[in-house]
Amino acid sequence: DIIIEKIVYDRSGPTGPTGPKGPTGPTGPMGTGATGATGPTGVTGPTGPTGPTGAMGATGATGAADTQALSAYSTPAAVAASGGALEFDMNNALVGTALAHTPGSDTVTISEPGTYFVQYNGTTYPANITSFPAVNTINFTLNGATQSAGAAQTRFDSAAQAEAISAAAVFNITTVPTTLQVISGGGVYGYSDATLNVFKI
Repeated sequence: DIIIEKIVYDRSGPTGPTGPKGPTGPTGPMGTGATGATGPTGVTGPTGPTGPTGAMGATGATGAADTQALSAYSTPAAVAASGGALEFDMNNALVGTALAHTPGSDTVTISEPGTYFVQYNGTTYPANITSFPAVNTINFTLNGATQSAGAAQTRFDSAAQAEAISAAAVFNITTVPTTLQVISGGGVYGYSDATLNVFKI
């Protein structure tokens, strides 16, 4: 018999070092796919904190003043009986449309509601008084109604006296038109240098 023996030799050597990384290949084409349906809106989140207050803006222009004023006076001396209204023959100033007075009239008409300041100044003397002492009074009336505010009085002990007298008051006018008058009382008196000023305040 012939015996054949097969001998296998291992010809592999040891593993060598790893070689350098090769270049990156080109990007492949973008894939395609249908967009899914929009999902439902989520719940509203909590309100965030209030931000800081912004800077104050510039102050706007000042509007025009609403001036309403009347100044009337009497040039010659005039006589008024008890309960009579004093006349003013001249207007010194008339500003705005809330007040009206005709020169020579005893009435000022107020045609705009509001608060008004009224002032009367003048000199008074007995014109036909025979019994002394005597007291001259000045009152304001609104629509003929005597007003307790602003009343003034002056005492006379002889017919030769002449005294300064003044009265002032503030009235709140709610009904228009309203008439304003200056009323003399206590007898027959003469008036000179009479001035009436009315202002809306």
